[in-house]
Amino acid sequence: MAKETFASRRGFIMASVGAAVGLGNAMRFPGLCAKYGGGAFLIIYVLALAVLGVPLLNAEIAAGRKFKGGAPVCFRGLSKKSEAVGWAACVNSAITAVVYAGLAAWILSEALSMGSVCALPREKAGEYFFSEILKSGSDGVIRGISPLVLLSSAAVWAVMLFCLSGGAKRLSAAAKFTVIIPMIFLVALAARGLFYDNSAAALSALFMPDFSALSSPEIWINALGQVFFSLSLAVGIMPAYGSYLPEKTNVFTSSVIIASADAVVSIIASVALFTTLYGCGLQSSVGDSGMITAFSVYPSAISSLFGRGSPLNAAAGTAFYLSLAMMAVQSGVSMLEALASPLAGKFASRKKIAAVMCAAGFAAGAVYCTTAGDVVMEISDIFVNFYNVILLALAECLLFGRRKNARVLVPEINRYTKRAKMPPAFFGISIGVFCPVILATLGASEIFKLALGGTGYPPWAETAFGWGLSAAVLAAGFLFRRASDRIR
Repeated sequence: MAKETFASRRGFIMASVGAAVGLGNAMRFPGLCAKYGGGAFLIIYVLALAVLGVPLLNAEIAAGRKFKGGAPVCFRGLSKKSEAVGWAACVNSAITAVVYAGLAAWILSEALSMGSVCALPREKAGEYFFSEILKSGSDGVIRGISPLVLLSSAAVWAVMLFCLSGGAKRLSAAAKFTVIIPMIFLVALAARGLFYDNSAAALSALFMPDFSALSSPEIWINALGQVFFSLSLAVGIMPAYGSYLPEKTNVFTSSVIIASADAVVSIIASVALFTTLYGCGLQSSVGDSGMITAFSVYPSAISSLFGRGSPLNAAAGTAFYLSLAMMAVQSGVSMLEALASPLAGKFASRKKIAAVMCAAGFAAGAVYCTTAGDVVMEISDIFVNFYNVILLALAECLLFGRRKNARVLVPEINRYTKRAKMPPAFFGISIGVFCPVILATLGASEIFKLALGGTGYPPWAETAFGWGLSAAVLAAGFLFRRASDRIR
């Protein structure tokens, strides 16, 4: 039983926005817009956000408040047999936190190196991180470790430990910095981009729909999938935050605010990326790989943001990457909270749980500080933060979409609402029909691609950091359930 609560509805919303808004908003979303017809992708995304994202977000938050616990407690409350899925979602979230912490360490290292990056020719600036800082190789073999990235990783995990050990109040307090400050820098970068001569062309490329793209199934699958990943659904975060929710909070309007804020950040980040790259003559470099955008494309653009040789470039770059690091840290802390919440009080105190999780995370994340870091990052992110989330989201929707469970969740969503309410029929169709069909289609599509071409990485690395991690998540779900049963 969770005893903590957010101090206010505002604190809950800030923490939830911080959990939802992450590097995917700032890096992957703009790339998807560029790849799939600009405004056409935005239209589908906003539609999917309203039809699919908002109902599922409402359901997760309402379940957390209803059953006063994280995902395992919520899942058990709806169906005893499904508790293992709740634990698996939380374990998967914790592993994803290690990935986010690794990215945060990379980003912090880039921020500390902005002086050197901006002194290089533009074509070299985009190679600096992987060639000079990480010294990565494409074979996944560990040949050394980067002292700068390791120190950055230690700093990241220290901050995450501080935030995690303080519970709900510290999570909401930290979000004031990790949400507001990155937003200020994103808005500033977008504003700077509007002063380029070809900013109109950049905005046209972003917002003008290419309606011919709507006929491609791929754009629909990616836009719909982005909704699930962008809102941090099916990873155990929102049920945990819902369990800390003040009793009389309006769940429905809070969910709409969180989803809207997430979409606004994605659009502002897209404006910043498009105008900056167009202004620097790098519009052809826009792609859907967040890693390439963050560590190759943006450094090249920032090195000439205010003209070659300007000291403002390094200052702006440092500020920008520090803001990205804040977003990554907030996402990582939220992911850890998904597991810390159900563990705290059941197996040990929160502070002990936080210390063990962060120590283990730092040790496991050391691999991202090595020359094999980029290969391991790509593989673990694909399997843990993509394939696993699809499977877990499908299981969650099948559970929430049952008629008897919908009868429990919808009234909880609509408690304390005055005007805007969740229509029961709409909830049933969205969660019980649309979401499972879309997730099953997305999963089948990805399995087909994987069967045809594989991941392109060494088989041993794919097995260890891909299939192995996925299997470990599922096994951990059942082990935690059995341990919980014994304690109960």
